[in-house]
Amino acid sequence: MLQNVTLPKAQLVVTENWLTRKPNPNAIIVTLISILIVVLGSYFHWNNLYGVTDLMPANPHTVFIKHQYWRAWTSLFVHGDFKHLGSNLFLFGILGYFLAGYFNLLFFPLTAFFIGGLTNLIVLSHMSPHTSLIGLSGVVYWMGGAWLVLYFFIENRRSIWQKAIRSIGVALLLFMPSEAFDPSISYDSHFVGFILGIFAGIIFYILNRTELRSADVSLISFEPPE
Repeated sequence: MLQNVTLPKAQLVVTENWLTRKPNPNAIIVTLISILIVVLGSYFHWNNLYGVTDLMPANPHTVFIKHQYWRAWTSLFVHGDFKHLGSNLFLFGILGYFLAGYFNLLFFPLTAFFIGGLTNLIVLSHMSPHTSLIGLSGVVYWMGGAWLVLYFFIENRRSIWQKAIRSIGVALLLFMPSEAFDPSISYDSHFVGFILGIFAGIIFYILNRTELRSADVSLISFEPPE
């Protein structure tokens, strides 16, 4: 006698990926050195060591009229006070550890600082001539945008909607202003840095997709028949 038998449904389930691996053990060293460089830059500026105080900040007049384009990068290491420096270094340290731990030195800190200068050039292009732009916030927002995009593409253990909700939630939690509008803060730097970070994350993933996907481990899962 023939009898219909309902077989269990089989599906591949990803159990491991690039982000479930242990971070590069050198990530903490890279992050601490990057933090030290930023702190030293601010220290040199605050104390006018070697006469650098007037040479480091950037404004449209010095950059575009006097053609001192290097200021777009030196201004990254200038902060108004310890509070300004500390607020940037908090997320810089966390995101720097993850970017250095899971990716490479070319991406962080080299690309991060390079695009930080480009972010400043973009923002300075529509600022008033003698208004200075200082600080690392453009870099920090770039790091945040890049990390969230790479998480979205690599973390394939979750559905698209789950990843989207998590990514948006983290972005709002970390990067939405928690205080009233402050005219001394360059929100343009935040926005431009974040957008450039998104594009950088997409490009990095496309260029390194094969390597990043090589860490995927899948198991066959059987659903019980209905």
